[in-house]
Amino acid sequence: MNNPIKQINNVYGYVRVSTEEQAINGVSIETQKDLISKFVMDKFNREVDHFFVDAGVSGTIPITERPASRELTDTMDEFDIIVSTRLDRLSRTSGDLLQTIPIFEATGVAYYLCEQFGEMPIAYPKKKGKSSLRSKFDMNEMVNKIMVMVLSAVAEIEHGSTVDRLKEGKLVWADKGYSIGGRTPFGYKKVEEKVKYGNRVKRRIKLVEIPEEQEVIDFIKKLKKRGLGSRRISRQIEENFTNFPSFPYYMVEKILRRKVQGLKKAN
Repeated sequence: MNNPIKQINNVYGYVRVSTEEQAINGVSIETQKDLISKFVMDKFNREVDHFFVDAGVSGTIPITERPASRELTDTMDEFDIIVSTRLDRLSRTSGDLLQTIPIFEATGVAYYLCEQFGEMPIAYPKKKGKSSLRSKFDMNEMVNKIMVMVLSAVAEIEHGSTVDRLKEGKLVWADKGYSIGGRTPFGYKKVEEKVKYGNRVKRRIKLVEIPEEQEVIDFIKKLKKRGLGSRRISRQIEENFTNFPSFPYYMVEKILRRKVQGLKKAN
């Protein structure tokens, strides 16, 4: 690869993955590290000095509010190089990107995307005497700003699609009576099952009804039909069920709000 950078201090890799991306697209931290390491070795003939990793962090969170990216911006200095696989690893919002990339340039940092525009950096150090590095990419030029905005807009659209697919997938499993994460809902207990998924067998958590708690849910249903509010229902449960001497009204409201078909709701 052609390397226009003549002086390099440190080479940093920035890696980010959200929980949604891991679940839907199989995006992994190790895959990103491998791609960045290969790129750095091929282009600069050296290893990455340090990886800054934001695991399970959404790209919609501002760069300054993520632990690893904040540490990166505090650490970087003139003649450093930062490499990500794609622009959406750094951020999924155009406003955040258009504020951050000029900071890279003003600091004297070159920013590469090894899977997008790998030959030339998308952020290039501004002129600082002998440390000046030239590039056809310049954030002061409208063309490059438009390019960053287009890439970030695509990233935002992809993020929305990923979240939608994740929600749809969760609802499908929930309708079948499986846990979709979080706390165990009242009226159920978690039991691990092996489920055939294509040619593979995966472990899933099945929600199994607890009879005595299901009786409470049925009781809530009857009282709701009679027009009682959540606080009155709460008191009625405490008076009629010895196993539940304290049943807060917000628990009643949670049960009343259940929307997933796989869970029994009081309606």
